[in-house]
Amino acid sequence: MNCLQIHKAGIASSVQDNGRVGTLNIGIPPSGAMDPTALLSGQHQLGHHDNEAAIEMAYADFAATVSEAHHVVVTGAPVRLSINQQHVTSEGAHRIEAGQTLEIKATNEGVYSYLHLSGGVMTTPQLDSRSTSPREGIGGLDGCFLKDGDILPLSAPDRTVLAADPQLSIRKPNTVLELRVVAGFQFSDFTDEAIKGLLAEEFTVTARANRMGVALNGARLHSGIASLYSEATCYGAIQVPPDGNPIILLNDRQTVGGYPKPGAVIRSDCLRLAQSRPGQRVRFALCSPDEADRIGWLEQHYLETRLRDAR
Repeated sequence: MNCLQIHKAGIASSVQDNGRVGTLNIGIPPSGAMDPTALLSGQHQLGHHDNEAAIEMAYADFAATVSEAHHVVVTGAPVRLSINQQHVTSEGAHRIEAGQTLEIKATNEGVYSYLHLSGGVMTTPQLDSRSTSPREGIGGLDGCFLKDGDILPLSAPDRTVLAADPQLSIRKPNTVLELRVVAGFQFSDFTDEAIKGLLAEEFTVTARANRMGVALNGARLHSGIASLYSEATCYGAIQVPPDGNPIILLNDRQTVGGYPKPGAVIRSDCLRLAQSRPGQRVRFALCSPDEADRIGWLEQHYLETRLRDAR
């Protein structure tokens, strides 16, 4: 059996691909890679074309042995990489022979890293995706985060290996991360003071951050909204609970919620937020729907151009 024997899984490692589409109406979040650009980079470098799954690692502390030879690539947050206790560069593809052990250690930058193996991880797809959704217990390996001793099935190695494209990496902002926000239905219902606080004050990322969302600390935002029916949530939605500390909802968010939401952070800024460690300073800035569409189109065009030119 072609497999990966996991010796050390780390605190929150899971199988992820591009995620699920069309499952919110049955109460299942999309899941998928927290940094889809990093996932795309690794897929491209190994010549993958069918949304092959990788192993997502939060604050990487991972070690595993392959049963057959594979090429491996690690993308996303920078890491320290070794094969059979020999340090190797963390960029580009490496060949790891049968029986060799790969070790991946986090650095002081970023949160989510991705281990790609040629051929991809071959767990059973559920609802057209291999992505793990731990709260719902579906996808990945038994619907759970990976643990020490797990054995992951792998596909036959693919010999097509392309050049690395480090320009696809999202790097840590030097100072303050700007989060561009599209106003939502309840924006005008918030008090003027709350909106002023949202747009004028600085917040920090807290340790209460995971695949569901990122809680911020800073000016307390009191919406002035006394009651609200539960409604569907979206990626990047800014929820304001009673304590006034905003929460940005991400991949594994609850599909409905009743907290007031002044708007949503655009997708590209959510990726940067997901890779931000506790203590990172952030500010919000209003962005029109047209501006958000243009930003999304330009970034997608850039990615497609980089991938095409690298072939």
